[in-house]
Amino acid sequence: MHARSAYTGPLARFRRGTPAGPTPPFGYIRAETKSRTLGPRPARPEEHPVPQPPRTPATATTQTVAQVNRTVLLEVLRRHGSLSRQQLAVESGLSTATVHRLVEVLRAEGAVVVEAERAPSSGGRPPQLIRYNAGAQTVLAVAMRPRRIVGVVTDLHGTVLHETEHHWTGLGPARTRELTTEDLTGPLLALVDGLRKWAGRHAGPPRALVVGVPGVVRERTGPVEFAPALDWPGMRLHALLQQRFGIPVAVESNVNLVALAVQHSEAAAGVSDLAAVVVGIEVGAGIVLGGRLHRGRLGSAGSLGQLMTDRRALDRPLGRTGDTQSRIGDHAVDRRITEAGLTVGTGSPAERVAELFRLGRAGEPAAVRLIDELTDDLALLVANLSAVLGPELIALGGRLFWESAGEMLPAIESRLHGRVPVMPRLTMVHSTTTELVGAAAAAVRLADGATFITR
Repeated sequence: MHARSAYTGPLARFRRGTPAGPTPPFGYIRAETKSRTLGPRPARPEEHPVPQPPRTPATATTQTVAQVNRTVLLEVLRRHGSLSRQQLAVESGLSTATVHRLVEVLRAEGAVVVEAERAPSSGGRPPQLIRYNAGAQTVLAVAMRPRRIVGVVTDLHGTVLHETEHHWTGLGPARTRELTTEDLTGPLLALVDGLRKWAGRHAGPPRALVVGVPGVVRERTGPVEFAPALDWPGMRLHALLQQRFGIPVAVESNVNLVALAVQHSEAAAGVSDLAAVVVGIEVGAGIVLGGRLHRGRLGSAGSLGQLMTDRRALDRPLGRTGDTQSRIGDHAVDRRITEAGLTVGTGSPAERVAELFRLGRAGEPAAVRLIDELTDDLALLVANLSAVLGPELIALGGRLFWESAGEMLPAIESRLHGRVPVMPRLTMVHSTTTELVGAAAAAVRLADGATFITR
């Protein structure tokens, strides 16, 4: 395991050195789904009874209202920086009495501080300025990959204080069946424990942990339902982490965390419908509709690798590799390079893809043909996603996009011009980096105990 305190990696450009002032707000979003059936059918074992509407209108408890007001106040301070109590009342829409009471509670918790400098005044004593105390606490954010785990300690503004990573190798399904849960998650537990100890020594005990995994997760506290890249069948990771570390924990699909980070980036300013597509060992998308993360049934929304693009896919049962994943996933691209008879060396998958594009730029016919085919496959994926969801923005991540030095995006747009009714705006994201940003954002919300009203 390798660790370093002076962080200079890619996350630095997101938060490192963030001044104490207005910062883009993190956010946590929920999904609401409605369904109806056209007739009776046998119930599936995994289904729950359809919830019935309450006989009387549901009401919020005093505690819930107080928690919502607390969340609103902290959001306003994150967005605007230092404000007086009167300004807080205006920006939040809360009464002055509620603001005064909440500020005292938050001061006692250390969540906000009163600055020595006072606000300008046209007469009388200048009012005190209240500031969100981002340095008071820390959170932990972790991104899991089949061969690498990356974790960071951040303050409550998302500024990275420490980073560590661990390289490991996949075990394979046969070996997985022989091991215990502790064996399978050992590298992750060791990495989180190291982050927790560093935070305790240098920046204060962490208040929350969010872990991103490449798979389907049933909500934020449920089991990892489907993560073939990790060889984790039905892993109850949330319960394990919660019991081991004793702090609020959330486990989330990596693509959902990428979508969360994209949603609160400058690229998505004013956008309420978007998708973040990650093409890696697995192919998936985090989907935001109406400003809320859309999870789907059992958290399975966005499983793009399972999309069927050929009738022959109907003859194959569900397995570790879906139809789309078998064409554009990392292993599939490596296989197609070999099948094309191209010599791209024996380096890492990223190096092999980079060599493929180098050969394509040099005019190697087989490389040009394969790149065209891969671009067609990716264009079909974007077109189908656009037709079903109608997003304003699609963010694309994975080595196919990064190693092409940006050539893939205009090629996809060219293929879809005049063929998609409403063409979304395309952008690229560094999936691992962006996933950590999203995990840190979710961890801050978890630490704050944020409560939002869904409409």
